[in-house]
Amino acid sequence: DHEVTRWTLPDGISMLVGDVRGGGSSTKSMVSAINSWRGHDADRAASLWDTVIAQNDKVASCLFRVAELARADPEGYKEALRIREEGELPREQRSRSNSSDGDIPPANSETSATLHTTLTVLSRCFHRLRASMREMGIKAKVPLEPPPQTRLLDATAALKGVYGCGVPGAGGYDAVFAIYIGEAARQRVEKLWEEWADEECGTVVVLPIAPEHIGVAVHNQVPSD
Repeated sequence: DHEVTRWTLPDGISMLVGDVRGGGSSTKSMVSAINSWRGHDADRAASLWDTVIAQNDKVASCLFRVAELARADPEGYKEALRIREEGELPREQRSRSNSSDGDIPPANSETSATLHTTLTVLSRCFHRLRASMREMGIKAKVPLEPPPQTRLLDATAALKGVYGCGVPGAGGYDAVFAIYIGEAARQRVEKLWEEWADEECGTVVVLPIAPEHIGVAVHNQVPSD
C-alpha cells in the first residue's frame, strides 16, 4: 500500500542534479535483479528493505521538520539560514555583508538550534541510507551505488554546506544529486563536479533543473514559462 503526501524542499534548501556522462544503467534489469534477490533470500532481504524504507522516512521527516520551522517562525528561520550561509563565506565577504546590512536582530535561539540539530540528523540519515543501498546492491549483485559513484558522492558529502547526496532513482551510473544550503555551497558542488576526473565515472554535467511540488501535470495549453 502507498500513501501520497504533498512534499517539496523547504525554503532555503536546494538541490543540484549532475548527469554523469559516459555512465548508463538499465533500470528494468536492475529492478528485476532486486526482485529476484528478494525472492531468493526473503528474510535477510526483508530486513534490509525495511532499513532502507526507515532511512527514507527519516530523511523525509527531517525535511518536513525544517519546513515546519519555516512556517512557525519565518523571520527566525530566515535569520538562522542567513547566519548559516554567511558561515560558508570567506571572512572578507562576511565582513562586507555584516557592514552593509547593519545591525540585524539575532535569530530565535530555539529555531536556530532546532535547525542545526535537524540538518545534522539529515546528513547522518543520508549517510546511512547510502550505506544500506550499497549493501543491498552488493547482496543483489546490482550496482545501486557503484564504486565510481561512491567516490564522487563521498567527496560531495564532505563539502561544507552539503547535507545529503546520493544516486537518484533506481541507482546506477547515470546521475548524482546533492542537497545544500547557500550559494557558496552550490558553487563548491559545481566546481567539484565540473573538475571531477575519474576514468570509471566519467565527467559530470550540472543539469539546469529544479525540484517542483506539483508532480505530473496536464496542461491544456503550452505554459508561458
